[in-house]
Amino acid sequence: MSVYVLLMRDHSEGLKAMKATGPAAVQSVVEALERWEVKILMGYRMLGRWDQCYIIEAPDNFKAYRATLAQEMSTTVDTEILPAIDLPLFERLIRQSAQTAGPHSWQISWWARAARFAMYPYAYQRWAWKFFTEHAVYGKKKWGSVRAPCIIISNHQSHFDQFCLLKAIPPRIRTNLFFGAAADRWFLKGRREITLQPWYQSLVMGLYPIQRGGGSRTLEYPKWLLDQGANLMLFPEGTRARGRHLSHFKHGVSILALEKNVPVVPVYLEGVKRIRPPGTKEAIPGPVAAHVLDPIRFDTGTSVPEATERLYTAMKDVHGRILQAEGGSQTRSRSPS
Repeated sequence: MSVYVLLMRDHSEGLKAMKATGPAAVQSVVEALERWEVKILMGYRMLGRWDQCYIIEAPDNFKAYRATLAQEMSTTVDTEILPAIDLPLFERLIRQSAQTAGPHSWQISWWARAARFAMYPYAYQRWAWKFFTEHAVYGKKKWGSVRAPCIIISNHQSHFDQFCLLKAIPPRIRTNLFFGAAADRWFLKGRREITLQPWYQSLVMGLYPIQRGGGSRTLEYPKWLLDQGANLMLFPEGTRARGRHLSHFKHGVSILALEKNVPVVPVYLEGVKRIRPPGTKEAIPGPVAAHVLDPIRFDTGTSVPEATERLYTAMKDVHGRILQAEGGSQTRSRSPS
């Protein structure tokens, strides 16, 4: 839940209504807020530019309704709705360092791989056990023809995607697999929690930092990882999909696969979006599935746009069949392929 400050200035009609109905006028404001699932923490009558002030707690999607709420009350008041954070949180944010750490080249060493193998149940598997009521994997045999290094791609639905995906990947690939993650979120220096330390992200989670807006430089470390025989996991959509359809793929995967001549293994994730949709913080347990598709290898002379289109088509075909078969409402009990 987010906190907002709601400021209100009465119109002449609103003042007349308040004089005529007394507390009923104030109650009408309360009822309007409650219709939008708003909890009033505190309320004040102001002596100044604004006439009323409410400190409210509202769902994260409340910002989408702010204009509607303002229009609903426009006949009686002017409104101003401002998001707010408490002072202790603000103080922590301004004290926090903006410097980032990594990438850590030691994450490909044998001892780092051993640590990831040992920590896998704690870092990833426990969340799958907690939130996935069913965790199906289809197409595991397709890994038989895949040798490291390789690139794994997936549709991006939720923060729970990795928990669903990793069960579908054999340990020989998984312990030497690395994910790109935003440097300004996952590799900040100065955090106190051990699980948020940059070294922990590199060692246990298998992440490496990506600088937002870094252009072609963002591919330098992934190229180095492939040269060392490591495997990469990338979301070619770039960000989590908000609608029912796949977003267009970016060219980074194709550039890496063509330059380093490595296979790409698409894995389609199903049901994860319903566990924790984008924009929400609460997770609701439910069934998920991972579909391993045929590995894709590109012939010499394939252009980057052609490669990207081939990857997109492979994922889109499965996405379309699953939506058509299940109506987008329930996880299938068998593979669509």
